[in-house]
Amino acid sequence: MNRLKITLFLLLSFVFFGQKANAQWELFADLLGQLGNTQNNQYFNNLNDLNNNVTIDLSDLNYNLDGLYDAMGNPVPGLDTSGINSGIGDLGDLLQNSGLSDFDQDTILGEIGRLDDLLDMNFDSLNNLFGQYQDSLGTDPEWDVHIVDYDSLVNSSFGVLEDTLDIVFDPDLGSNPGTVVEIIRKLFNDALFADLELAFGTQEADLKYWGDRYSASAKVLRVGTVPRFDGTALYCHDGIIRLPIEPRWHVETSWVSGRIPTSINNGLVQGGSDNLSSPNAGRPIVANRDDNKQFNPLLLSGDFAMMATPVIGKMRNTSFRLITSLGIEFGTYAPAHRDYDPQRTALNRGFATGFGPQVGSGFAASTGPLVIYSMGTITKGDVLKCALPYEYNSVRLEAGIRFGDIINVRYTTGKVTWQENDNRRANINHQFTIGIILSSLHN
Repeated sequence: MNRLKITLFLLLSFVFFGQKANAQWELFADLLGQLGNTQNNQYFNNLNDLNNNVTIDLSDLNYNLDGLYDAMGNPVPGLDTSGINSGIGDLGDLLQNSGLSDFDQDTILGEIGRLDDLLDMNFDSLNNLFGQYQDSLGTDPEWDVHIVDYDSLVNSSFGVLEDTLDIVFDPDLGSNPGTVVEIIRKLFNDALFADLELAFGTQEADLKYWGDRYSASAKVLRVGTVPRFDGTALYCHDGIIRLPIEPRWHVETSWVSGRIPTSINNGLVQGGSDNLSSPNAGRPIVANRDDNKQFNPLLLSGDFAMMATPVIGKMRNTSFRLITSLGIEFGTYAPAHRDYDPQRTALNRGFATGFGPQVGSGFAASTGPLVIYSMGTITKGDVLKCALPYEYNSVRLEAGIRFGDIINVRYTTGKVTWQENDNRRANINHQFTIGIILSSLHN
């Protein structure tokens, strides 16, 4: 392969400004404020531990981009929406024991229901979109991106993102972080997030829960932003260069039909992760669940991050950008595995959820309406509502191609753990989604 060498001159000062950028940073602070003081302390302590592990290896980013083009040669087979309605019903059962107010629950279910309607209306388009635009998405350009002094450049840029977060997040204001309803409305506000996608696809994963090892072929539904990577640096009268900032967020769920392996018990119980000290642990909400139902949740995840995306070089009509990212991530392992060791796991409730700071880096290339990007993220955190000090760790690689305001395809790999020694682990070997960029997702 030809190797593209890009030299980046590091700017000495990064200053983020503007009403829109401030609102996006404040939304980040509002999300952290929802965690409470204990979780916020965990977040910033874990963020300090990540300071020396900001960068992802460039060779992994290039390799994952190759994986995207390979996946495009084998598009998602047999897309259908079976199971989604059952999943929305399961979500309603879980929300009843989430601690959220009735108004917050209704708002979340209302948004999910609206997305379900949009999926029904656009599914035929989504199912045919890839074939229609496959030629426009192009073929593997067969180059590797190499950025001189990549690690040090990313670390310097990340330090600025961290300093900016310190400015906008005031722990003394944590008692008034904004309501869940306000946060949801901001996430779907087109003034803050220009483009959202509704994406559907497949996931191949290897999973482990103590002695249980199994593989799963799952369906995936994703809602979130589509990166534009079109901001420009400004040179202002004070002599300071101000770099483009772009926020991103997403939530996704994967699910399977039926029960795998046989030790998994998917009956819904009092919400939260495995917590053996809870007096309500193990009390069923819904009894006699159908093990052969169409929707059994497997993995759920989401994140919110702010990205610095300066142009670092050009080759003919293609512009290249450095991506540096700081945010928060959550990940949920849904199965309960209540039968693995009946003496010890009878009270397991499943839905073990970890959260923590997320840092990331990568690159993007833009040629006309075509945007190619590859980035990796690292998260180090804790499992919520758990009596034991389980850690949450996540490494994800994601490559994507956006064509104009029409279509976005993504290829994702990763490893996520919720316990030490990989006793609860998910290896995402292959995930490919096709997304429609929908202006109708906005309020």
